[in-house]
Amino acid sequence: MNLKSRIWFAIHTHRRNRLVARLARLCKNVHRASEHPGYDVQSNGERAVLAHSVATGKPMLFDVGANIGDWTDMALGVYPQATIHSFELNPKVATPLARRFAGRGEIHVHPFGLAAAEAEVEFFAYSGEASVLSGLRAPLHSHVPHTREVATVRTGNEVCREAGVSAIDYLKVDAEGADLEVLKGFDNLLVKQKIAVIQFEHEGGRYLRDFYDYLKPKGYAIGKLYANYVDFQEHRASMEHFLGPNYIAIPNTQKDLMEKLRSGW
Repeated sequence: MNLKSRIWFAIHTHRRNRLVARLARLCKNVHRASEHPGYDVQSNGERAVLAHSVATGKPMLFDVGANIGDWTDMALGVYPQATIHSFELNPKVATPLARRFAGRGEIHVHPFGLAAAEAEVEFFAYSGEASVLSGLRAPLHSHVPHTREVATVRTGNEVCREAGVSAIDYLKVDAEGADLEVLKGFDNLLVKQKIAVIQFEHEGGRYLRDFYDYLKPKGYAIGKLYANYVDFQEHRASMEHFLGPNYIAIPNTQKDLMEKLRSGW
């Protein structure tokens, strides 16, 4: 047994030792801090990547899983002349979302979710401070009291056809574990690379490899969004740590944009 293996095994066999346990917690927290920039859209890279990725001052933006509208509001601050379609599955959240942007003709609030097919679905709704959250695939916040509710989901293809949208400059998805299903509903645009930039969340529900397997054959490159740059790379098993939260996908023909985002801001 070499030195590295001996140290590894010694740590393992003494994992109940107080000092070893504290060191393990410290290492886990350091790793999480290095991978997870938080959820504040103003500082975690979401605002910056949006500002650096869109080439027009009047972009077409989609906010899927809009929640109470913080991303939509941020996007308007960056692009005041943008047209934004915001989608919220939970009716109890969609109502205040619509009220927040009432009278803003360029913002279209849709009180339903998006998925790979049109259907009536069950979702998990939460109480207390987590009442603005909902999940389709599983009760991701299982420590919070939750109930099963029913809502409608449609496909991005259908919505784009009805709204006359032939291309999307930026598609943001935060569907609490159902992000891949949302993307599959946009396959008509994806196969033509008519979605210029995709932002999706990966913290549970699917392996990251599933996103690579779906988007890469359509000509998209994927990178993780950090607070100050995007790390584009091929998939590796070590990336399946579910620490999230956000990833960026762009057509791999956009070499200049990829290098710009990789260099950071």
